[in-house]
Amino acid sequence: MKITAAAIQMPSVPLDVAGNCERADALLRQAHDQGTDLAVLPEMFNTGYGWGHDFDPIAEDADGPTVRLLRERAAQWKMTIAAGFVEQDGHHLYDSLGLFTPDGKIAVYRKRHLVFWERFKFLPGRQPVIARTPFGRIGFAVCADMIYRRTWDDYRDRVDLAVISSAWPEFAHQQNGRKHWLFGHIGHLSGEIPCKVGRDLNIPVIFSNQSGQTRTTIPMLGTWVMEKIKDRFAGLSSVCDGNHGGPVRAGVEEQVVVSGITIHSPRGPKSCHSMYPSDQKARSSVSAPSGSASPPSGFTGATVADAQ
Repeated sequence: MKITAAAIQMPSVPLDVAGNCERADALLRQAHDQGTDLAVLPEMFNTGYGWGHDFDPIAEDADGPTVRLLRERAAQWKMTIAAGFVEQDGHHLYDSLGLFTPDGKIAVYRKRHLVFWERFKFLPGRQPVIARTPFGRIGFAVCADMIYRRTWDDYRDRVDLAVISSAWPEFAHQQNGRKHWLFGHIGHLSGEIPCKVGRDLNIPVIFSNQSGQTRTTIPMLGTWVMEKIKDRFAGLSSVCDGNHGGPVRAGVEEQVVVSGITIHSPRGPKSCHSMYPSDQKARSSVSAPSGSASPPSGFTGATVADAQ
């Protein structure tokens, strides 16, 4: 099966949900106008990404403005949309990635491998999530998740394509480009890892990264001291078609990358499964790993994601 995928690379203004959603909406329209079936937005595209921001007032459940917008656009344009946002579940926040399908269903994956300041803001997710769609089974990762072998071992031979939403930094000074004294340049990895994953698993991978300037906050080893550097996001969003050819990749500025991908023999029901069960009967239809998160309010109407 051939479909058209889009990796949307954009800058986000911290805490400006309305402005960021307006920018993303225009870029999604560009993707739609080019015949896109599946579009991916960056990690925390609507809130911006960075230490020192209070995400509590703008975190969202199923009734949030960002979630409503993406559900509406998916239905209106008959386009599946994946997007990173700050999810609220009771008193807890998660760095989450939602998949919005034209039939109104939502699957939500929570970032499992939190890094740097994220550990002070969010709880980690506990399980992989696989969404079943008409064009195949989709596995998810958020930014640093993609560097862990466990992430992809969980999906090996169980998914037909993967989506990665990211706010991957360059670790280079935003003005002079000088690399960080400890980490050096890591931006190039955002252009390399998704395609290596695609070749290893022999599946397409759509990788969407933020662009523009940021401030990276790094806890110093063994202390509570934070080092803050003027950084920039690495960009290099891409659509990689597994072993079917080279990637189509963005530069470092705002861009919509659109390309065809090849999906092999999707199996299973043609529906999207959420990690949030709506009732016990639904829960029993598929199983989740031990230690999975309890279902939050909202995000109902589907069964637990098939992580088998």
